[in-house]
Amino acid sequence: MKALGLYIHIPFCVKKCNYCDFNSFCLNSFDMPEALINQYMEALHKEAEIQSEAVRQLGAQVVTIYLGGGTPTCLPEESLLTLLTEIFQAYPVARDAEVTVECNPRTVDHKKLRRLRDTGVTRLSIGVQSLDDSLLARLGRAHSALDAVEVFYLARKVGFDNINIDLIYAIPDQTMKDWEETLDLVMELEPEHISSYGLMLEEGTPLWNEVRAGAIRPCDEDCEIAMYYLAKDRLKRAGYEHYEISNFALPGFKCRHNIIYWRLAPYISLGAGAHSYVGRERWSNLKDPGDYRHSIMRFGSAVDEQETFTESDEMSTVMILGLRMANGVEEEEFHKRFGKSMRDVFAGAIEKGVAHGLLEWDGGRLRLTRHGLMLSNEAMREFL
Repeated sequence: MKALGLYIHIPFCVKKCNYCDFNSFCLNSFDMPEALINQYMEALHKEAEIQSEAVRQLGAQVVTIYLGGGTPTCLPEESLLTLLTEIFQAYPVARDAEVTVECNPRTVDHKKLRRLRDTGVTRLSIGVQSLDDSLLARLGRAHSALDAVEVFYLARKVGFDNINIDLIYAIPDQTMKDWEETLDLVMELEPEHISSYGLMLEEGTPLWNEVRAGAIRPCDEDCEIAMYYLAKDRLKRAGYEHYEISNFALPGFKCRHNIIYWRLAPYISLGAGAHSYVGRERWSNLKDPGDYRHSIMRFGSAVDEQETFTESDEMSTVMILGLRMANGVEEEEFHKRFGKSMRDVFAGAIEKGVAHGLLEWDGGRLRLTRHGLMLSNEAMREFL
């Protein structure tokens, strides 16, 4: 059977962070009353049912499930568990499927974690971001460093043996010492997976507004680069494989769901603003939860934009996404997929990237160099 990834978007949070421009909304706010949340979940259940039929018609098997957001665990316990149970019943889910749920520390307790584990969740992704309370406040997070550590140990206690910790660096006012201390504390916890992202100042967010007004200073670019390589080198010494630009894993614990994206394998996504890709067709749902709900309930679909990839589009995307991976793009796999050599199709882009020290050949695969990791956009742009 064809392998397929399934993503489910829960666009709700207990609090909107100062840096966030994701498609997410604060629970119980003026714009997101409880009635609309319930209506959204009703529509999500309906879309899940409709798409399950499409998956079966494809003859596909769901090998990864990922609940992201927003914060899925901010939903009431029964609502979240009912959704998961329905997914397992409606879809042809592989016995060894990787099932990930994102959570923020103050949205779970021992009982909710245990029930998630018992329901079939195999992987937990905890939005820690920092273990420095002053930096958490700067980011507008709704938890403390102690909350994050306590939730990690609770997850271990209920049986989670595959835990990711999300971190952010290059936060305004963050020093190299701050970043080093957070890394040391996280490594003491020994999670199986660590995602480490440089802070992006997105236009219109509170943090962006503060920087623009001169109230705070953004992280110096040289410091950001140093933080990136500090994490890469320290985590490598601790036994973590740097398998993607921003992701590190202990042996056997790479995120299988995200690898589906990076390899441009088929995936279907449910929920407001969610994107899907199957058979060179890419589509996305309406972003607004109310519009999404109305369209699903009335028409059985909330597709907002849709495009068909040409072979050229797909080849470019395979290169751009694949180069995010430490192993890069294999010539043999590219030829198997397209019947063409990437050396021929992208001769100019490859030659330029190698000449500038951004790309290198390692056996039969093309990958980013150590220098190219921080200049990946420059290297990838040539493949468009």
